[in-house]
Amino acid sequence: MKRIAAAIGLTALAASAAAPAGAQDARDLARISAYLNGLTTAEGDFVQVAPDGSVSDGKFYISRPGRIRFEYTPPNPTLVVADGVWVVVFDLRDCSQQTAPLSETPLDLLLKERVNLRAEGAVTGVETAGGQMRVTAVDPDRPAEGQMTMVFSENPLELRQWIITDGQGQTTTVALSEVRRGVQISPAKFAPAAVKLDECKN
Repeated sequence: MKRIAAAIGLTALAASAAAPAGAQDARDLARISAYLNGLTTAEGDFVQVAPDGSVSDGKFYISRPGRIRFEYTPPNPTLVVADGVWVVVFDLRDCSQQTAPLSETPLDLLLKERVNLRAEGAVTGVETAGGQMRVTAVDPDRPAEGQMTMVFSENPLELRQWIITDGQGQTTTVALSEVRRGVQISPAKFAPAAVKLDECKN
């Protein structure tokens, strides 16, 4: 599971506790939920900063519900594909792969068919400052495994980054940019079986 955790900060994170109290928090969570539910397709660029400070970048593609793809720029050989049920992390040097249920990753919170952050229960805090909203989530059944913070620009409301902090305090940050919504994306982008051997560097 180490490569699963390293790729785009995929530390396991479930959703099952009381949402934070407060009328403003509730309004902010409702607004963010509506934004995510209105997001059908999107593509853009990402930059990932790993716990050791190393930086990777690439392209991402989203088709809600359930599907996302991260193409890392060489020499990083990683390709991440989620098909709605599974997240598969490929090493394109030899097409080896690791697989985890989408429901056991933070991506599930963003990609499920109907997002309701007020009801999900994973949210433990909402902060608004400097034109940004930060929403922090943790699995209360496994708090030692860490937390995820999603960062949104406030006006317009857009997901800008997420920050994963694991149980050892190691942090992975993924920042999004040049996001284009409502684009046409081939379904093959999100099919792990469509990753052909000719994509690999033998």
